[in-house]
Amino acid sequence: MSNGSYEIVVLDAGSLSFRRTEGGMLSMESRGTLYPEVLLYRGFPLSRQDEYISVRDREGLEIGILAGLTELDDMSRAEVEKELKLRYLLPQVQQIVSIKQHSGMWVWQLQTSLGPIKLTMRNLHEHVQPIARKRLLLSDMDGNRCEIHDYTALDPQSRKQLMRVL
Repeated sequence: MSNGSYEIVVLDAGSLSFRRTEGGMLSMESRGTLYPEVLLYRGFPLSRQDEYISVRDREGLEIGILAGLTELDDMSRAEVEKELKLRYLLPQVQQIVSIKQHSGMWVWQLQTSLGPIKLTMRNLHEHVQPIARKRLLLSDMDGNRCEIHDYTALDPQSRKQLMRVL
């Protein structure tokens, strides 16, 4: 039985090599040990996206923490960045088409970097989260998410609609 302790292993980025398998899976080699499939998870997905990356095997057991990407070789860094981008796909809001409230629900019609999206929210307090001074994370009841990276950079009509509800 576990005593509840957990050892954090910090991986030496200089001794790691990340590559794609023939099947397209991300693999990692570390000091002569090959992990044919690894999964990557950000420890701080919103604030430190390129730091403290959990590297796990195909069963989800943590191999270790990658403190940062800067010391990886160029090919490994490119593969890690590609994998993280796929895992943490977050559409960027380009325009707020409309924000309306009916029957106690908020309906947001948005234009994002991945096309139009509609978010339905019960309340704004739970679904509109400030991440930084000008940055907002939007989510809806179905788990859909998108981000306004800098609301001051939105067009005037979008900012006006946003300011009415914030």
